[in-house]
Amino acid sequence: MNLLLTGSSGLLGQCLARLLVERGDKVTGLDMVDPPIASEAVPIDLVRADMSDRSALREAAQGAEVIYHLAAAQRMKPQFSNLDEQEIYDMNLGAVANVLAVAAELGTRKVVFVSSSGIYGIPQTIPCTESHPTIPLGAYGDSKLEAEALCRKAIDEGLDVTVLRPMSLFGPRMTGVFAILFEWVRTGQFVFTLGAGKNRVQMVSAWDVAEACICAAQTTSKVRFFNIGSAPEEVPTVYEQVRALIEHAGTRSRVIRVPAALLRTAAKVLDTVNLSPIVPEHYLLADSTFLLDIGQARAELGWEPKRNNVQLMNEAYDWYLENVDEYRPAPQPILSLLALLSSKRS
Repeated sequence: MNLLLTGSSGLLGQCLARLLVERGDKVTGLDMVDPPIASEAVPIDLVRADMSDRSALREAAQGAEVIYHLAAAQRMKPQFSNLDEQEIYDMNLGAVANVLAVAAELGTRKVVFVSSSGIYGIPQTIPCTESHPTIPLGAYGDSKLEAEALCRKAIDEGLDVTVLRPMSLFGPRMTGVFAILFEWVRTGQFVFTLGAGKNRVQMVSAWDVAEACICAAQTTSKVRFFNIGSAPEEVPTVYEQVRALIEHAGTRSRVIRVPAALLRTAAKVLDTVNLSPIVPEHYLLADSTFLLDIGQARAELGWEPKRNNVQLMNEAYDWYLENVDEYRPAPQPILSLLALLSSKRS
């Protein structure tokens, strides 16, 4: 089967590409950057292009039975760190518009769009079903929500689109806020949590999301929108999750619980001067319980997560440990200050 995979060089893209190639599919990848580690790159045909280039996208999609649209800009990704909120929004929404237009033009059988649980904002009911109110907290979530509206319009016009809403992805080649956590643990630094850590936050393995993408491409279900996460009934508290990681790593790290209001206020102030190491979606949600109901994906897609929160985080940490020289977070003033505080402990 011929397939197009946008965002093929990213965390999820590389996991999905590997599963598809192992199935015997012919995969064309489209990304603005090369795979992070050439020696580990999955053997696919790679088109270097920006998602705003509709002609390049159209050429790459020729003959593709399925388009998996994974590409998305986030400020926590190094290549997008200099973009402002409006640029993130415009880039993501424009990419989805181009994918849907090209798919309709070429008669593509299926589009699988990876949206985000970020469209829900701060959870109002637990667990969140697919009908939960959608109040995103930032440009990334806003762009995903508006992109879903474009998908609904395309569905009404006859295009077969399935949308996945995953929780935070864990796996090889992770960047962003969890790479910061891994570096704290690796070096035995303090690990700071927002609040007491009694809340529960579901995550998901990139490998499990890749499996969900394949299920979505094959489904004939009339249901179009699916939450994707680890089994919600097995999710520990944030404190238990971090303690399990520290025990797995065997380092001297200690959990420091920072009052939620204090940390949130500090992060907001730092964000105004571009010094916050985390984005609003992180510090506004960090002390909330966030669990998705994945019953719809289980029932309609025949999909089941294979890894629980602790397993997927420990696996991702082990990969980070083996590749730390390439994936260590870039120097950042606030992180350097926190490292200094850890080094002064008795």
